[in-house]
Amino acid sequence: MSFPVCPEPRKRDTRGLRHWVPRLILAAAVVHMAVGVVAAYPHWRGILSDGLWNTVHNDDDARMMALWFMVSGLAFFGFGLLVRRSVTATGAIPAETGWVLLAVGIPISVLEPVSGGWSLIAIGALSVTASRRDRPATGVDNDFEPAGARRPGSATGAGGPGE
Repeated sequence: MSFPVCPEPRKRDTRGLRHWVPRLILAAAVVHMAVGVVAAYPHWRGILSDGLWNTVHNDDDARMMALWFMVSGLAFFGFGLLVRRSVTATGAIPAETGWVLLAVGIPISVLEPVSGGWSLIAIGALSVTASRRDRPATGVDNDFEPAGARRPGSATGAGGPGE
C-alpha cells in the first residue's frame, strides 16, 4: 500500500521572510550603486569625458574607488538575483547566504562604522534566521531540493539508504 508523501509542516510561516531577504539584497545593491554614482559623480563625469577606454589608472585612487564601488554593487545585485532564483527553485534560503553577508558586513562595519556594512549584517542575520526556519525537520540538509520533493527510490522523500 502506498501513502502520499506530504512535506513536513513548518513551525512558523516564513514565506514572507524567505521572499523578503532577496528583495532586501537587491534593494541594498541598487542603493549601493546609486550612492556610488552620486558620491563619485565628478569622477564618473571625468571618466566619461575622457572616453572610457583606459581612463582609470592605478595611481588615481578616486577613480579606482568609483569603479570598484560600482563593480561591487553590480556583484551584490547578481548575488541578490542568485538568492532569489534559489528561493524560487527550492523554496528556502540557502544558509550560505546569511553567512556570506555577515562575513562581508562585519569587517566593513568594524573598519568603517559609518557605512552600509550594518545593512549587510541585518540582512545576513535575517537570512540566517530564515534558513534555520526552512531547515527540514527530517535532519536532511539538502539546499538543492525543493521542499517536499521525493528522491528516486525513496518512499518517504527523506532519501536515506534503505528507506
